[in-house]
Amino acid sequence: MTELPGLFELPGRPASPSPRASVGRGRRGEGWIRTVVADLHVVDARALRDAARDRLSAATVVELGPVGPEEDDLLDPYEEILTSNAAAVRWWIEPTEGLWPQLAEALRIEAVDLDANDEGPRQVRVVWAVTVRIADVHLVRRHARNPGELPGPSGGSFADDLNRAAEPYAPLAGLPGVIWTPTGVEVARGGSR
Repeated sequence: MTELPGLFELPGRPASPSPRASVGRGRRGEGWIRTVVADLHVVDARALRDAARDRLSAATVVELGPVGPEEDDLLDPYEEILTSNAAAVRWWIEPTEGLWPQLAEALRIEAVDLDANDEGPRQVRVVWAVTVRIADVHLVRRHARNPGELPGPSGGSFADDLNRAAEPYAPLAGLPGVIWTPTGVEVARGGSR
């Protein structure tokens, strides 16, 4: 015999997940952080280091004033490039490449963090994170569309749209003297206001 529902029970109603507003869709004013990790195998250290020195020579360097006693043993950037593949990578890579200025109207860059470490004589692990604040999520989605795709709401998350609009590994394009392997990309809500 089938049991009848009680006075306040609904018969046969399947449990459904509670709706959540803007689960990963992105809203104006939200902060997001994209973190990218890649492993590099250096096949031509001289080409890598020459390119880094050239980029350093063309860069605008800002002097922050006299160094403190704890920074007396720091190498000059040119010397640092000569001693380490990771230092050359740090001076060569621009983490906002491919993201800026293409999405300048859609996103405001709030912070950039770059770290490269020598993992072995010819191995470098590079990690960069770019924190952005959304100015126009619709413009990000427009950049994320494939050519010929009809306008309309995106079915993906903001993370998917951001990664389609701006290739995560674009900063490594053209990096001389290395073969790189993508290791991971994470886009998460975050960043303080």
